Amino acid sequence: MADIKLLIEKVKNWPDKKKAVMAGFVVLGLAAIIVIFAWSQKVPYQVLFSNLADEDAGKIVAKLKDLKVPYKVTQNSIMVPQEKVHELRIQLATAGLPQGTGVGFEIFDKPDFQATDFVQKLNYRRALEGELARTIASLEEIDKAKVHLAIPEKSLFVKDKELPTASIVVNLKQKKALTQEQIQGIVHLVSSSVEGLIPNNITVLNSQGELLTRPTDELIGLTATQLEYQRKMEKELQQRIGEILGPVVGREKVKARVSLELDFAKTEKTEEKFDPEGSVVRSEQSMKEKSVTTGPGGIPGVQSNLPGKTPLQGAGMQTSTQKQSETTNYEISKVVSHVTGPYGSVKRISAAVLVDGIYKEKTAPKDAKKKDTTAPEQVYVPRTDVELKQYGDLVKKAIGYTEKRGDEVTVVNMPFGGIPKEEPEKRDYVKDSVMLAKYLAPVLLALLFIIFVVRPIMKSLTEPPPAPDLPKLKPMPELIEKQAKPSQKQLEPERERDVSMPPEEEPGILSDLNDWAKWVQDNPNQASQIVREWMEHEEA
Repeated sequence: MADIKLLIEKVKNWPDKKKAVMAGFVVLGLAAIIVIFAWSQKVPYQVLFSNLADEDAGKIVAKLKDLKVPYKVTQNSIMVPQEKVHELRIQLATAGLPQGTGVGFEIFDKPDFQATDFVQKLNYRRALEGELARTIASLEEIDKAKVHLAIPEKSLFVKDKELPTASIVVNLKQKKALTQEQIQGIVHLVSSSVEGLIPNNITVLNSQGELLTRPTDELIGLTATQLEYQRKMEKELQQRIGEILGPVVGREKVKARVSLELDFAKTEKTEEKFDPEGSVVRSEQSMKEKSVTTGPGGIPGVQSNLPGKTPLQGAGMQTSTQKQSETTNYEISKVVSHVTGPYGSVKRISAAVLVDGIYKEKTAPKDAKKKDTTAPEQVYVPRTDVELKQYGDLVKKAIGYTEKRGDEVTVVNMPFGGIPKEEPEKRDYVKDSVMLAKYLAPVLLALLFIIFVVRPIMKSLTEPPPAPDLPKLKPMPELIEKQAKPSQKQLEPERERDVSMPPEEEPGILSDLNDWAKWVQDNPNQASQIVREWMEHEEA
């Protein structure tokens, strides 16, 4: 308790200027620590949804308020704490948010019994367009989508039947593009969702008005899908060449280009062959018949023909009949085959491969005395014919070379203009520095506060205060010693003095004592400290 009172007393004895400066340092240090600590503990926010319609944005904000989740609304996005982004997206998707542009099938959630048949059909078409637009906009590359359907009225006459058509406008995200496979997928999605809609009646545009669905090219007879397939095959063969020659000559020292001729004709062939030598008994039938008949007998004449007379009996005549037939059916063997030709088969491959040579440092002559500090000169050394032949064989094996098909492979050795320098991977030092400062700044600031604020304060409180600016007085011990010694005037013989005049005093002694007494009255604490030090010095 006494130490605390002493510290407080010392602080009170500080000059006003020192008190103000020290208070300023303390306040600034504490404020800096609070600010840095708050910045380091600040929760990072991440975009939950961006580029939302006003209706969807309002519903999402209301849902976040119900969930009591902190959020920030910027010009075109809604941001939430980073660790809750994925969880909130799932919760909002369960609630059907965001609904996207347009009206979906939720338009039928509230039935309207007063709506006419025309209004019901119109609402169904609007709902179908909205649902298709939401589904298309769910692709990663697409930001927004709009679908327009033209569905004609059904006719009773077949000749007057009209097919529905569709138009799709997609707004792509920045630096994103759709492949032909994705475009065809969108086309088939819409055609499968609308009754009677065929893919050829669907048009897909981007926000710049460019046509993305390309019909068959009348000049070359190839569709965009076929051209993309051809480029994909060429790129794959080029990668094969780079992968097989890269480890040998260097990945940056080989360049390859492949040209393919593909046959996209689809052929079907049905063939039926008969083999006359390969006869087989299919069925055999054999029939044999035998019969015996007996005719009437008697004596021919008048007696036999008279009426009422019994004819004379005689031996009868017998007739025997025999019949035999045999039928054999033969089947001739035959072969029926249905062959479908390959689609997109390779007709011809042409490959051109460019290989760089070897670069060696030029050796200095033996009689050179001066040392050259510049970079050594490089000399180009071409590849040998044996090496080029080996490279050509490797390329042929990699791309499936067939001589009967008329394939061509050319490997040429030419200088690329020096050894390419591989650029090191660039690091985002700004981002790394910010992350490092986020964790080290509070610690560093605390250390600086301790060194430059706390430590000087403690030092000033524990160390004795400096000696005050005393008046230019003679030291007290010298004054006492001087009073104890007889003055020179006392040792001299007494002279006659004028009684009316005060006795002469030694100059300087009484005036110094008076100044001391006055200073002690003005500074009692410091005077007591000096006396205490004198006493400690004498005891020592």
